[in-house]
Amino acid sequence: MYPLIDGVRASNKSGDSYRNASACDYGTLAMDKVKGKIVFCLENRRQDSIIQELGGAGMILVPELMQDLAFIPLIPGTSVSFEDGKKIYQYINSTKNPQALIYKTRTVKMTAPFVASFSSRGPQQLSRNILKPDIAAPGLNILAAYSKLTTITGQPTDNRYSLFSIMSGTSMACPHAAAYVKSFHPDWSPSAIKSALMTTATPMRIKGEDAELGSGSGQINPLGAVHPGLVYDNNMSSYIRFLCKEGYNSTTIGLLLGGKKKYDCSSFKPAQGTDGLNYPSMHVQLQSPNSSISAVFYRTVTHVGYGNSVYKAIVTSPKGLSVKVVPDTLVFHGLHQQQSFKVIVKGDQVRDKVLVLSALLEWNDSKHSVKSPIVIYRP
Repeated sequence: MYPLIDGVRASNKSGDSYRNASACDYGTLAMDKVKGKIVFCLENRRQDSIIQELGGAGMILVPELMQDLAFIPLIPGTSVSFEDGKKIYQYINSTKNPQALIYKTRTVKMTAPFVASFSSRGPQQLSRNILKPDIAAPGLNILAAYSKLTTITGQPTDNRYSLFSIMSGTSMACPHAAAYVKSFHPDWSPSAIKSALMTTATPMRIKGEDAELGSGSGQINPLGAVHPGLVYDNNMSSYIRFLCKEGYNSTTIGLLLGGKKKYDCSSFKPAQGTDGLNYPSMHVQLQSPNSSISAVFYRTVTHVGYGNSVYKAIVTSPKGLSVKVVPDTLVFHGLHQQQSFKVIVKGDQVRDKVLVLSALLEWNDSKHSVKSPIVIYRP
C-alpha cells in the first residue's frame, strides 16, 4: 500500500493561483507532499510527467468524458469513473492516513463493438440530407506494431521502447480500409470504394440513442468490400449537380472543387430527389418535431460482378414508416451494367421522444447483400 493524496492537499501554495491544483496542473503541487505517494487528480489531462518529476509513486485520474480511452502512463497509473472518483475523494477526506494500491493490468470481458465516446456523431448541418458518419472502423485502443525509433509515449522522460503499443483515433481507423479495397480494384473511383465499404458493412448491434448517427452503415468488413456486387458511383457531374441543389453558385462551386474554373448550374441537369446525390445511404432531417415524413431518393447502381445477376429488394422498417422500392427487382447481364430505382419513404409525425427512425434497404442476389441504411432524424 502507498500513501494516497489528492491534488488539493498536495498543492504548493506558492504556485500560480490561476492553475488548477485539483487537476494536478504544472506548478501547483509540492514535491514534499507528492514524493512516494499515489496522487488522485481530477480531469484526465495526462499529468503523469508532473507526478513523475515530483517523485510520485503513481496516479489516479478521473476522465471528464473519454472513459473508454486507454493511455500509457509514465508511472503506474489508472483512470476511474466519475462515480468511483467521488468515492475515492470521500475516502481521502474521511481518514488521516489514506492509502491505495494500483494493481497490475488484467483482462476483462466487455460488450463490443461500440462507438467510442469521442467519435463524432451526427446529424451534420452542412448538408442536412447526407447521413454522417458514413461508417465505423476499429480505432479505439488498437494494439499494433510500433516503431522502436521512439519511446512508447514520446515524452522526454520516457526511456521505454516496444515493438507493440496501443493507439486510438482516426489515425488507426481510416488509412488502411480504402487502400485495401483499392489494391484489388485500382480502377475504382473514390465513391465506388466508399460505396463498397458502406454497403458491405455490418450494422452495429450496440446503437445507443444516436443509432446510425453514431456509426453510419456499421462496422467495416474489408473482405466483403472487395466483392460488393453493386456500387453507388458518382462522377464530377454528379457532385456539381448536388452542389447546385444545395444552393452553391458557379463561383463557390469552383472554389470547392479546388480551382478557379466556374461551373454554371444552368448547364447541368437538375439533381433529383430529397438529397440529390447517388449516395449509399439515405437520410432525412425533419424540419420540425411535428413534421410528417415524405422523401424520395433516386439511385443508380453499377454491377461489379460477372455474369447474370438478379437482385431483389428486401426492406426492414419500423412501425409507422413506409418504405417502397420501385422497381423492387434489378436484372444485370454483365460487368459495369447500370440500373436505376427510387425509394419512396412516408410516415406520420414521429411521436413520443423518438429521435431516430432507422430502416434498411438490402439488395440481395443470394451471393451478395448490398445494404443501405435509411435514417429519419427528428430534431
